[in-house]
Amino acid sequence: MNKLYQMFVLVILISSTEITVQNIIVSESTTYPYSLSYLDSLPIIITNDSNFTDYGFPGNGTPLDPYRIENLNITTTEEKGIYVFNTTKHFIIQNCFVDAYRGGIVIDSVRKETTIIEDNICVGNFATGIRINHSPGTKIINNTCNFNSFVGIHVRNSYESQIENNRCIQDVLGIFVDRSEACLINNNTCNSNSRGGIVVEESPLSYVADNRCYENTYHGGISLYQSNKSVVVNNLCIDNVQNNIALHESNDSYVLNNYCSGRGVGIVVADGGNVTIDCNNCSGNAIGILINDAEKSKITNNILYRSGFIFYELNKNDYNTYIVLNNTVNDKKFGYFASLKDLTITKSIYGQLFFADCSNVRIKNQYLCDTITGITMFYCSNSLIQSSVCSNNWNYGINIVGSTNIEIINNNCSLNYVGIVLENSDKNELSYNFLQNNIVWGVVLDAYSSNNSVHHNSFYDNNQHFGTSQAKDDGQNNKWYDEETKEGNYWSDYSTVVGSYYIDGFAGSQDLYPLSEPPIYKNNLVYYSYLALVLVIPLALYGYFKFISRRKRK
Repeated sequence: MNKLYQMFVLVILISSTEITVQNIIVSESTTYPYSLSYLDSLPIIITNDSNFTDYGFPGNGTPLDPYRIENLNITTTEEKGIYVFNTTKHFIIQNCFVDAYRGGIVIDSVRKETTIIEDNICVGNFATGIRINHSPGTKIINNTCNFNSFVGIHVRNSYESQIENNRCIQDVLGIFVDRSEACLINNNTCNSNSRGGIVVEESPLSYVADNRCYENTYHGGISLYQSNKSVVVNNLCIDNVQNNIALHESNDSYVLNNYCSGRGVGIVVADGGNVTIDCNNCSGNAIGILINDAEKSKITNNILYRSGFIFYELNKNDYNTYIVLNNTVNDKKFGYFASLKDLTITKSIYGQLFFADCSNVRIKNQYLCDTITGITMFYCSNSLIQSSVCSNNWNYGINIVGSTNIEIINNNCSLNYVGIVLENSDKNELSYNFLQNNIVWGVVLDAYSSNNSVHHNSFYDNNQHFGTSQAKDDGQNNKWYDEETKEGNYWSDYSTVVGSYYIDGFAGSQDLYPLSEPPIYKNNLVYYSYLALVLVIPLALYGYFKFISRRKRK
């Protein structure tokens, strides 16, 4: 316990220090690393201390000279290959090949810190390669547990156990630790497991470090559930389906210096607060870091490429409890703003923008591409998004949630999944936006969005795969034209001379006045500047020539 506690404290102390992950070595090999001449054996069943001597195993059961079960080939249809139950002596199981019906090596209810399981191969077991139950302080080191039908290594009710340098490949679950406080899970390789690489449940003070998890499905690479005060540090997680790293209901924990890339969400923290997420690198994940109901968490110094952040809280005041500093998206700042008023952003220094409970925000001239969503507004009001590019994003160009009186004018939202999405948002205006080649619709208004105005936008070739309209409206009383001018939107697939353009969705909306040509945005400032040039310069020239002519007459 002292060693694990010291490691935990050390990680907390260095949590603000940036550590490189570039030197992690990845091994894809599933070959077995031992070339020993095994001795064929029947299953080993030990249910008391005297059985060690009954089998004639060398050693005397002390810490310096443990009993040694070694160099055996146990291939059997019996339930267990090696089974040790209710012992107090020290023993080591090493260099064995075990293939049994339900469990290769099973340890149950032995005295604390008496067991070492090292350098074994447990493959093809119908249930579990190595299973530890009610046996605290067990060391499971440098074993290969592949192609097992349930779990490669399962540690249950065995606190302060050590699981290091093991390979668990193509099992159902690679490593499963539950109800086992303060375990060390270090430097393991868990690849291509159908239910997850490393799963930790109800095991506080877990330390999960320097593991490599590739192409695991369901639970993903590394997942912790109800495991408070845990540390997940310096792991390499690539192409895991669902999540690469996930913490659920694991308060007061640390996620530090991990590298997550490819498929699946990079890092998920949900239903648990006061979590520190620092110095992680997420690349090509679409969603790099997802925070859901994890108030008072600290998200700092993370680097995201071709991915982005998502925050979701039911209570808008909870957004203000986060500390979000020094994160980047595509080598530009990640802009996180909560509970602010009278904010203007015109410099293109951000890779992604997120606003919560803000009002009177002015956003102009931004370039927000290759992230999850360019601009997100939660519970905002009386704001403007203008003349920005939000294209080529995994999810949405612009997403407005629970907001009112937002003007979205003259933006380019192309090549996203959806161009602009309004959710539970009322009395907003979308005009003069350019929406092209979004995978589904250019604009979507959900069932809880009403009284919005959508006009003078240009829709080009959106939703080509489904052959329906280029926009969707499930809300109420939304207008797809300007009521004053009686002008609607330009639709590239509108081919009739007269008639309405029908909008997908339960609202049954129509653009009653489709435009025959794409509208041209007239910026009032530019327009008045032009008028000034047209009027002031001739007047000035007239005054100058009149002055010269008077001087000549004199």
